Amino acid sequence: MKNFFEELTLALGAAFLGIVVGFFVGIVCWVKFPFVIYRTARVKMALKRIQEAEEYLERNGQGARSKDIWARHIERIEQKKNYDN
Repeated sequence: MKNFFEELTLALGAAFLGIVVGFFVGIVCWVKFPFVIYRTARVKMALKRIQEAEEYLERNGQGARSKDIWARHIERIEQKKNYDN
């Protein structure tokens, strides 16, 4: 009979501790979950923006734009040469 009460006490104590620990873990997860979702969404959005910017630069060409700037610069120099002479 003594053995039965020891085992019953042990089982009830384990069940009680499991419920208490499970409750606190559930509360922590319930509080942290929205922040994890928010962070994940922000990271995905930032990666999407970076990818869109890279695609834009590939399409429009960053090098082509700098060539246009130099081409305009050379044209202005040529115009000034003709104007000064």
